[in-house]
Amino acid sequence: MSGEIEAAGAAITAGLVAGAIDGPKPHGEAVHGPCANCGAELHGNFCAACGQPAHVHRTLGHMVEEFLHGLLHFDTRAWRTLPMIIFRPGTLTRDYIHGKRARFISPLAMFLLAVFTMFVVFAFAGGASVGVDAPAARGELAAAIQETRADLAAGVRTSQMETAADSAADGPADEDHATEVSAYDQIARAAREERFKIQTGWPDLDKKIKHKLENPELAIYKFQNAAYKFAFLLVPISLPFLWLLFFWKRGLALFDHTVYILYSLSFVSMLFIVASLVSAVPVLFEWLAPFLMLAIPVHTFFHLKGSYSLGWFSALWRTPVLLTFAAISLAIFLVAILALGFVG
Repeated sequence: MSGEIEAAGAAITAGLVAGAIDGPKPHGEAVHGPCANCGAELHGNFCAACGQPAHVHRTLGHMVEEFLHGLLHFDTRAWRTLPMIIFRPGTLTRDYIHGKRARFISPLAMFLLAVFTMFVVFAFAGGASVGVDAPAARGELAAAIQETRADLAAGVRTSQMETAADSAADGPADEDHATEVSAYDQIARAAREERFKIQTGWPDLDKKIKHKLENPELAIYKFQNAAYKFAFLLVPISLPFLWLLFFWKRGLALFDHTVYILYSLSFVSMLFIVASLVSAVPVLFEWLAPFLMLAIPVHTFFHLKGSYSLGWFSALWRTPVLLTFAAISLAIFLVAILALGFVG
């Protein structure tokens, strides 16, 4: 439960940060008189000299309002931005790049809200949490235990592993948790008995990895924790790959590519949120799974075409190349997170 609480805390923090990034919004009628901060004459909702809001509130209710606004951040701009990300991503990205920004949530704020919401949904839905108790996972868990027995026990069969495998495959739902604990115990025991052969070339790193494997459940939790804390690394990792697709085209800046990446990651995060929620209903998930898988390449095609004003052929050949680059970027990110999870 502590993991879910921490994930929720991270999502709240992301919402507040996103609200701070997008800045305060006009509130009420224009105010006249001196600015409370710098003394300049006011002629609107904000001071023209220092940018501070003209309305200075000192009520507890306003503080609660600011907190909820920063957390939810669902003003009229959100209702414009979300449909645009899903159905007209190219137009959204192109408009934002060329200065039409007041009507939309900024790419960075949208990314923060989407990616951290994704992780908190994963934590509460169980899709990314440690110790999934779903009965449907028993068969997969039994196979994993069989592989663990073969790889870690080096051919030595123990009655405990036999019991764990049998209960995972045939036992009732209330024995799932005990089966998972047994699997973690077997990995921990193998690590303590030095049955793992870890040779990365760095003795200190080998030692840290072995130490982490002595508590595999904690290691997985740390991996998840590092993943949502360092999700922003996906942007600099992806940027050089996207630049390679357009480096010969004039008039494009790294800023343009960054906006594209942030809105793309926001869409993928929202897609994973939907998939995680729908997975709670297996029949519905099986029906929607093909459409969810198809959504990414289709969205990528139209996003490229609209954002960079490409023709159909130019967008078509870039789509599979960009998806390949995205897979490479994700692999680099996972390796980096794995290293951070073990070393941190």
